[in-house]
Amino acid sequence: MKTISKQVMRQKAVSNVLASLRIEKLQPSDEVVRGMNACVSGKETTANVRQRVMRQHVTLRSV
Repeated sequence: MKTISKQVMRQKAVSNVLASLRIEKLQPSDEVVRGMNACVSGKETTANVRQRVMRQHVTLRSV
């Protein structure tokens, strides 16, 4: 039985994220692309990339 490496799993996860963006007709920012490449190489987690991008692009509003 063939086993799937962690890097292949990360590549598939990143591919799925980018495919979802394409389905929604969205273009990822350069920051997202760099973060996804870091995820594939194992230097970064998707949770950290998401937090960093959210801090940069989402404005928090107080009610």
